[in-house]
Amino acid sequence: MSFDGTWNVTVPSPMGAKVFRIVVTTAGGVVQGTVAAGGSPSPLIDPVVEDGHLRWSVKLPPPMNVLLAVDLAGSGDTLSGSARAGHMSLPGVTAVRV
Repeated sequence: MSFDGTWNVTVPSPMGAKVFRIVVTTAGGVVQGTVAAGGSPSPLIDPVVEDGHLRWSVKLPPPMNVLLAVDLAGSGDTLSGSARAGHMSLPGVTAVRV
């Protein structure tokens, strides 16, 4: 499956759901992309497509100030998976192709 394109990713958390818009491109086996959550886009940290999963990270700004690591799998225009924010596991992550 190709993960290339624009996705709205919803990450549930105890403080309420957070929505990120990611743009993913793959060229020559190298995965790149950007992530935005209401502000200016920044590069995805360590994006990789492997075994049918798209994995990437983003540094959350204060007051969280942690690395959010996301792992998604699926097919077509929907993905699901989980995330980790520091030591906290966040199941129920979803993504929809825009």
